[in-house]
Amino acid sequence: MQIKYDLNKVGIGSRLQELRIRAGHTQESLAEAMGITDKYISKVENGAAAPSLSYVMKFSDITRTDVHYLLRGTKSKAEEPLDGWVIKEAIPPYGNKQTKMSKKGQKICDELMTKIKEVLEKNQI
Repeated sequence: MQIKYDLNKVGIGSRLQELRIRAGHTQESLAEAMGITDKYISKVENGAAAPSLSYVMKFSDITRTDVHYLLRGTKSKAEEPLDGWVIKEAIPPYGNKQTKMSKKGQKICDELMTKIKEVLEKNQI
């Protein structure tokens, strides 16, 4: 099954332009900071081209803006009330039977949970 999702290139472009200006960048200075051409920035801002994911991530880092806002124009989940969005400890995948995990397996799960929490906090999710 393929999920179809169309980007609103014009909306994304206008938000990128607004935030670039607010951050004090010209198209040329932002292009230099991002290692791309100012023509590409112009195309993205005018809605003629969809920004790549790496473009959006780099732009977000440089201007310190939320990726969720850049792409959708709405607040991220981190800015909204949680209403039950809580990271819970791992539970057995089948039924209620508690199974014992090996020390190595527990260590891997703990490391994964730590990484997941770091990514969620970094991206304000």
